[in-house]
Amino acid sequence: MKHEWHQRVAHYIEYVLNVAILIIGIIIFGFLIREIISLAQLLTVANIRTHFTEITEVTLAVFLFFEFMSLVREYFVKDAHISMESFLYIGVTALIRAILVYHDQTNKTLLLAIAIFFLVMALTFYRYFRSLIKTKSN
Repeated sequence: MKHEWHQRVAHYIEYVLNVAILIIGIIIFGFLIREIISLAQLLTVANIRTHFTEITEVTLAVFLFFEFMSLVREYFVKDAHISMESFLYIGVTALIRAILVYHDQTNKTLLLAIAIFFLVMALTFYRYFRSLIKTKSN
């Protein structure tokens, strides 16, 4: 009897989580569309050179929203499982965007570059050990 009660609670929480993730996905999609429209407006400006930094920032924001949308998709496709690799990719993209914003501050740029290096190393180790574990399990 207790087991059935716990199962019902677990199914209810899973349902609430799925609805919340779906709502977040819809909101992220709205922001993605807004950034794409903003990028299109920036690209139609006659003098693109003056808006180069702004264009690159919006472009990287679009990539971030694409990555977040792929996280939401991955959540539903892989039955509520999101790979650590996806989070590392989002971190690298976000830090690259931050470098574009703080490119005139040497210390911040250096720290962000070091953080990107550590994330790339973490991604490399993650892939290496994941493939190592897969070969041992087969």
